Parts: sequence; C-alpha cells; structure tokens
Amino acid sequence: MVQSTPCDIVLLPPDELAKKTIALSKQLAEQYKALFQLDQKGPFPHASLYMVQLKVADLEKAQEILARIAASTPQLSLLATDYYQSQGYIDAEYVRTDLLGRLQMAIVESINPIRDGMRERDKARMLEATGKVRENLEMYGYRGIGELFRPHMTIARFAERTPIDISKLPEPTGFNGTFTKLGLFEMGNNGTCIREIATFEFNK
Repeated sequence: MVQSTPCDIVLLPPDELAKKTIALSKQLAEQYKALFQLDQKGPFPHASLYMVQLKVADLEKAQEILARIAASTPQLSLLATDYYQSQGYIDAEYVRTDLLGRLQMAIVESINPIRDGMRERDKARMLEATGKVRENLEMYGYRGIGELFRPHMTIARFAERTPIDISKLPEPTGFNGTFTKLGLFEMGNNGTCIREIATFEFNK
C-alpha cells in the first residue's frame, strides 16, 4: 500500500481557458514529440503553487487546510505576459502579483509542517543545488517559492528539449483568466497533475 505520494497544490483555470490550453497542447503534441498531452480527464491544465510530498494519511488534513485558505481568498485574475521554454517545457508565464505571492506563502507555511520529506525529483536536485534554490529545498522541499516563484501554466513538454518556434502560437494574453479554484492533485511525471484529490472554490 502506498504510504506517501507526490502532490501538487494548484490554481485551476476556468473552463474556457482550460479547453483552450488543452487544444493547444493537442496541437503541439501532433507537431512535435510530446511527453504528455493535456486532457479534460488528465493530465489537467493547472498553475502550480506548491509541489509537496504528503503521507496518504495526511491528505485529509491537507484538504482541511486548503479549504480554509480558499474560503478566505478572493478569485485571482492572472495576466499572461510571454511563453517560457526550458528543458523541453513550454509554459504560459504569468505576472507574479502580491496577492498570488501571499497565497503561495499561506499555503506553504500551512502545509509544510505536514510535509513528508521531499519528492524524489527534488532529492536529485539537492545534489547540485546552491544558494536560494538549496535554501528553499531544505526549508520547504520545493525550490519555486518566494522570489523563485514563477507562476505559469505548462502546455506541453517535448522529448527534444530544444526550444520550438513560437511565432505562430496564439498571443500569450490569450491565457489571461480569472482562476476560481484551488486544487490538490496527485502528481505524475513531468510535473503533471494526474489525479484530482480535491478542489476548493475561492471566495466570491
């Protein structure tokens, strides 16, 4: 029996934006050799806030924490500014607002006490990590926190890790949207969200 699982605490896009992201993911998967393709049944479109290893026995506690945070958080309007490419990933990159930063830290500070060590991927990163990356990994088990937080929604990841030509892609602003839900998901490979554990509505 699985005792611990890698999880992703995420922002979920509105339905129209999710469908648009899935459509572009499918298009790119047909043009390039993609390692995954987003879908309405998973892997799910999302914007990560905290990737964290949790004991299965603590998932209920995590849900209680996230429900409480979501209930006191307004819906978030995210503005996409560009495409970002690295290691074969292509992301729609969002502006890191104060509200978004505060939400991330509220989640991290509340969930970190029940964190079950570190995800395997981050254990490997620790071998070479220095500076703020290492500090975040040691303290939170995840590097992309605080000043290293880069809000984005991943569209695809390609086996060939060289950047693709983005000149014919839709304008990044097409990924603007009001995100109304917080989600807790089981993680798969390549940072994908493969199974919904729970979702929580933000305060309207």
